[in-house]
Parts: sequence; C-alpha cells; structure tokens
Amino acid sequence: MRKRITNQWQVPVDFNRLTPEAFANVVSEALVHLSPTTKVMINLDHDQFIQPAMLQALAHVQQQFAQQQLIIELTERDNGQLILESELVTAARYLIAQGLQLSLDDVGSGINQFTRLKALLPLAIEVKFALQNGDINDPIYYEQLLFWRQLAQSGNKAFVLEGIETARDVALADQLAITLRQGYYYACPQQFY
Repeated sequence: MRKRITNQWQVPVDFNRLTPEAFANVVSEALVHLSPTTKVMINLDHDQFIQPAMLQALAHVQQQFAQQQLIIELTERDNGQLILESELVTAARYLIAQGLQLSLDDVGSGINQFTRLKALLPLAIEVKFALQNGDINDPIYYEQLLFWRQLAQSGNKAFVLEGIETARDVALADQLAITLRQGYYYACPQQFY
C-alpha cells in the first residue's frame, strides 16, 4: 500500500478511506501469492485497530488462510482520535482469540509510548523499535532503545530493531546483541505480484 514517491516511501494520506472489506481484499490478494507458511505483518493505526468491522474482516482473512499467520503491527501514528486503553485491550484480545497475533510497532515514537502500550505488552508477541524515528546519538533516544529492548527481554517478547540502513546501524545492533533486524540495509520493499 506504500508507494515510492520522489525517493521516499509514502502511505496513503488517509487509510480510513479504505473500507475494512477493501483492506481485507488487498491482504487476501497478497496472501494468495505467498508461501502457505508465511507470516504476514499488517500495519494498523490505533483508530483502525479498534474498529469492529476491521477486526472482523481481518479475522475472516485469518480463517480463510489458516496456515499463514497474520500479525497486526500497531503503528505509532496519531490520527487525532481519543482511544481508551480498554478499547485497545478489547481489540487485541479479540484478534488473538481469532488466531491473529499482535506486534507493537515503532515503540517510543508517536503515540506508541510506554504509558499507552503497557496494558498491551502481555498480549504482544514482539516489540519493534525504529532507528529512523530519532537520533541514536541523542542519549535520551539511545536510552529509549535500551529501555524497550530490556522490556521485551523481560517479558519474553521478540525485540526487532527497525530502520537499519547503514553499516553503523548494523554495528550498533551487533554491539547490543540484537539479532532480529529490519531495514533497507538488508532489503527494500518489493512489489511481488
């Protein structure tokens, strides 16, 4: 759903223009082209994550493609909507009951702060920290990276370092013994069908 525009990946201005059915159809179309044992990450903003129609549509896709694992990445984007912690927890529990999994994306950025996510941590399978959302030379940002890594480790969650684009980023991940990594250094998004 991202498009490369002037050397930068951009998302649609408003994902809410996509109906849950259209969103589910895009996911289903992609799944048809992937290995039956693939894990597929689907980004949802907080407002999408609590929409019953979106949750039901994605649960239906998971049922149709039971061999493939759908993992919902809860993004850091703030769409200006007041969302209660209880709504997030209810949505996460519903998705998990339907066989989907939860990933907390870009933790420490945007609205994905600890106070916002702490009730979801027990329900998540992984925590993802994005290097590209801050300056790793800033001691405060570096401390955030260490905090989220420790939090993931103490909760037996996978910890993924995202935004790895340079050999320096790789060296940082090596220094911190972070084995799960994602970024342009390894591969760029590809259109596969």
